[in-house]
Amino acid sequence: MTDQKALPTGIDTSVAHSARMYDYWLGGSNNFEADRELGRAFELAIPGIRTMARENRRFLGRAIRQMAGEAGIRQFLDIGAGVPAPGDTPSVTELAAPGSRVVCVDNDPIVQAHARAVMEAAPGGGTVYVQADLRRPEELLAHPGVAGHLDFDRPVGLLLVAVLMLLKDQDRPWATVAALLDALPPGSEVALTHPSQDFDPRAMREVVEAAARGQMTLVPRTRAQVEEFFGGWELLEPGVVPVMAWRPEEEPTDPRAAYYWAGVARKKG
Repeated sequence: MTDQKALPTGIDTSVAHSARMYDYWLGGSNNFEADRELGRAFELAIPGIRTMARENRRFLGRAIRQMAGEAGIRQFLDIGAGVPAPGDTPSVTELAAPGSRVVCVDNDPIVQAHARAVMEAAPGGGTVYVQADLRRPEELLAHPGVAGHLDFDRPVGLLLVAVLMLLKDQDRPWATVAALLDALPPGSEVALTHPSQDFDPRAMREVVEAAARGQMTLVPRTRAQVEEFFGGWELLEPGVVPVMAWRPEEEPTDPRAAYYWAGVARKKG
């Protein structure tokens, strides 16, 4: 598990964070007891939550490979990137599109601490990590690590995987995403996933209650609400579907077993 002594000062590890819970579900070691405790509470409501985390990670890989291959995109902005780990955006782009520019954004300072360690071990300059808040998209886009690393005159692949549920409705999540999409040029693509009560209302209600007890925001949304995030962009086939059903390598036995909607859309010129 993560060494408390190696962390920046002033960080409260007694409160769970979504990035570290995700790391726990994926079998990582960059998490703390508060993250594991809340992660286990989620598992009581949804025993397949670890599978859902893995399916989100697999979707991320498929979306990046589509963007890099079919669309030829060589710049990626991953918001809510989480702790560096196998299968994350930098590792997938390194294989799918070597030499791409990647910006990973997260609001957890512990993520940044681990990211610095990774970058020091494998310096290259293609990937930068930025600490910023999705709820303030204008500040995020203006951050030197974003504006100085990405060329917004060229297409960008925007990744919003399993992050928008952390925004309350009063945080104006649709306006937040619209601000990000408006900043991107034609030819850009956006990929997102979002948990939903559409699959199992009771289980999702229990997870939301567990999150509240752990001082975490979790807002599931319907398929129609998820579709709104794409604005006027052109949805790629097969549209907004269960995350396991978006261009899978192998057809899933039950595509609704992971309670997330997923989709990729392109900004037309």
